[in-house]
Amino acid sequence: MVITRTREELYKILEEFSKNPGKLALIPTMGNLHDGHLSLIKLAKLKASKIITTIFVNPLQFGKNEDFKKYPRTEKLDIEKLKKEDCDILFVPRNDEEVFSKLDKIKTLDSGNLGSELCGKIRPGHFDGVLTVVNRLFELINPDVAIFGAKDYQQQILIKKMAKSLHPKISLLKAPIVRSKNGVALSSRNNYLSEKEFDIAANLFKCLQNSVYSYQKKEKLHEILNNANSFLVSKNLKPDYFELRDSELNLISKNNFEGNKVFLGSVTINNTRLIDNIEF
Repeated sequence: MVITRTREELYKILEEFSKNPGKLALIPTMGNLHDGHLSLIKLAKLKASKIITTIFVNPLQFGKNEDFKKYPRTEKLDIEKLKKEDCDILFVPRNDEEVFSKLDKIKTLDSGNLGSELCGKIRPGHFDGVLTVVNRLFELINPDVAIFGAKDYQQQILIKKMAKSLHPKISLLKAPIVRSKNGVALSSRNNYLSEKEFDIAANLFKCLQNSVYSYQKKEKLHEILNNANSFLVSKNLKPDYFELRDSELNLISKNNFEGNKVFLGSVTINNTRLIDNIEF
């Protein structure tokens, strides 16, 4: 695996790799890699012959009171894991300016109305920051394929919309959620939880499963959502939101929608916010 830390090094190695035929797949991450991230590489190998992973803790997507400084940075371990997965290139910028020339002068992309709903309601400006960095990585790397995890459902829908407009040649793939044995979706933020809190967190996925079952039994949607919120509170999980949307995240108001849909939930447990979803 080739490790690049500057834009210049990145351009050189991409130029070398471009001499060999085959598609290039990009997996953008913020590091602290777990099996969910590594599953993206496994999927990428089925779709492309060359894999590039990026590790960049993007300051633009963190709010004032969020965990940018304490976000787990585990570069050495991440490198070992990527080598085991036979990743071809790792771009781990030595500083912000290797991605953005001037952080204070960067023009952020607008995530629109959807960017201020669901997680965006709790984290104003978050998705503007996400779209801005992903767009920049697309510009720098120009991949054929880019892969994102389904756990961040809202994120991958917004990226898909952005890419359709600005990078129509890039094929975007959504990788399935990877879960721990108790059902908790893998996330770097799970590291903040105690063993007891991690067990409690499993109730979010149980709640999603129960809601799908209730929907399929034709229960009234407002009752399903009320029951879900009551269940989460009873398990010492503070609901940030719990909603049903269609596969493009348009609101569904009644229990008569026949197309693909998704229950999405966000809960807070001891100042750690966890998200999850289930498609059906």
